[in-house]
Amino acid sequence: MGKAAFALLLLAGGCGNNDNVVYGSIGASTITPFISFENVNSVISGRARLTSADGGVTGTSEVVIFSNRPALCDRLLQNPDYFRNPHEAYVALILFLPGDNRLGTFLPGRPGDEGTGSEIIGADPSLAQASIEKTGKPVAPFPAENAGYISVRDWSEAAGGESVGTFILAYDPPPPLTSSGPLPFSGNFKSKVCTTLDGTQLP
Repeated sequence: MGKAAFALLLLAGGCGNNDNVVYGSIGASTITPFISFENVNSVISGRARLTSADGGVTGTSEVVIFSNRPALCDRLLQNPDYFRNPHEAYVALILFLPGDNRLGTFLPGRPGDEGTGSEIIGADPSLAQASIEKTGKPVAPFPAENAGYISVRDWSEAAGGESVGTFILAYDPPPPLTSSGPLPFSGNFKSKVCTTLDGTQLP
């Protein structure tokens, strides 16, 4: 990711003091809707199992999830496949952190920070068939590059608890989509613990 893009992210991250905010957007494509987080109506966090496409458990992760949809924790409990089989239109940004209860700054790709990463999802049932035809899946997440960071100042997994942090990351489009460069996003979070995340099928 270029220095200029990181400078813009740092500038955006310093504007305002909202507890939950995401800066960045991605234009619409034939398989994904326009993605922005002007209306962040849910920010939840907790511990989740990571599973393969066939349902096998591959590990655990601490996750923070932003979405424009309210009551996201309840939605995921009702539809554990929410992020793999869209039941409604939504946008979501998922931060993945090592599952070892550490605080601090985590860098995607850095030794010792294995498991650090992120994905952005723009889901729209009307685009699901087109996505299946081009990617083999109803949704096509944008994965984070090995650049930027996620910083966690407070972490809780107890009911009623909160987790606090910031992030600056860059994302790549899912094939066959392309872009002229990395897609920068940054933000802050003060998330509410969702104690039922463990059964959610993450992308």
